[in-house]
Amino acid sequence: MANDPIALLAPGLRGWTIADRFDFAERGEISLDSGTLSIGKGRPASGLSYRGPQPGDFYRIAWEARRTAGSDFFCGLTFPIRGSHATLIVGGWGGGVIGISNIDNMSAVENPTTEYREFELNRWYRFEMEVNKTAVLFAIDGERVIDLDHDEHKYSVWWEQEQMAPIGLATWDTASEIRKLTLTNLDG
Repeated sequence: MANDPIALLAPGLRGWTIADRFDFAERGEISLDSGTLSIGKGRPASGLSYRGPQPGDFYRIAWEARRTAGSDFFCGLTFPIRGSHATLIVGGWGGGVIGISNIDNMSAVENPTTEYREFELNRWYRFEMEVNKTAVLFAIDGERVIDLDHDEHKYSVWWEQEQMAPIGLATWDTASEIRKLTLTNLDG
């Protein structure tokens, strides 16, 4: 039985640390206003990591996001999986790639999770990612896009993204907004 969802966007960004090294050294402004997280366009990256209470082995993260400027990934969600971490990329490689980096040392644009989709500027999309006992699932506006048996693979993040662990949100040469970010533990 699942626990109740935990809202991760607390006033003052309590529990979050803004990334400031490597590709994040020239980040855009990051702020939270009325429940909406704004991540400004960085040169090249902007992001922050959540250091508050972490999920168990199995969990669901749900949120809404939109690209407000730029043409690359407007949501890079770093997440824990099987003792490591990976990053879900939404809108990467020029705007349309969806996938998980890295699976078996392959980036989001070259592995079994790679999908392509157009994303409209300033349109809100509803995302849901789940790590359960057998699979990693990802849906956009209720449509399943990724369904990957996680036991068959090795996971990692690019070295620049390591500071985003254990849970992090990042953009690449793009600005975005995120709201309604929740974490639900599925252990138990």
